[in-house]
Amino acid sequence: MSVLTADAAPALSVLGGFQLCSGDTAVALPSNAQRVLGFLALNRTSHQRHVLAGRLWTNASQERAQANLRTAIWRVRQSVPGVVDCSRDSVRLCPAVTVDYRWMLAVAEQLFHRDLGPEQLRQVPCGLLASELLPGWDEDWLLIERERHRQLRMHALEALSTQLTDIAEYGLAVDCAYAAIGIEPLCESATHALLRACLAEGNRAEALRQFHRFRHLLDGETGLRPSPQLMDLMGGTLAGAGAAGKGSRRGP
Repeated sequence: MSVLTADAAPALSVLGGFQLCSGDTAVALPSNAQRVLGFLALNRTSHQRHVLAGRLWTNASQERAQANLRTAIWRVRQSVPGVVDCSRDSVRLCPAVTVDYRWMLAVAEQLFHRDLGPEQLRQVPCGLLASELLPGWDEDWLLIERERHRQLRMHALEALSTQLTDIAEYGLAVDCAYAAIGIEPLCESATHALLRACLAEGNRAEALRQFHRFRHLLDGETGLRPSPQLMDLMGGTLAGAGAAGKGSRRGP
């Protein structure tokens, strides 16, 4: 899937919040219907009705859970035809429905394999990669997928930052690196991407400041020190700062 592809409606968003759109119109749905679509958006395959009902309504009887599922599907199909594909025994999201989560997974894979050209890299929306998966939802079935997504989006942002640095788009690279650090402040690879962008831009003072911020945070939280790889990246800058400090202490 290309990052430049603009697919037709209906469109389902689960990044940064839930939203179903038909054309340019957002569709209001009750929470049960949202739960069904949220689950289907994250799971591409068809699901047996009784299994799906049991996953979504764990505290209800099987009879009550299946009744909830039937009502939810009916509400979705009444609101926007062509979103769910149902048979007597199974349910799935219609293949024509676009899902931002699946788009994000495809873009992440392209970034990891360096399949995107310079113009495509410039058009990857950092904000969408940084968005949380269904924030505010506390469904049990979402916990593992949310953690997987957290790790994936962090590394996708790091990859995007690194590749933007390679094409001298330093402002965008720094922004993506900060977004990755926001997901996990103790992730050294995210800080590495930020420092690399700052140094490539010639902003050694900012690189030095961010290095010391990370070093103090890492020491305070874990007692660890920056890796040799990070020290090598900052080697010349740290040496220059040390020499400048000694010179200022000697005075005239």
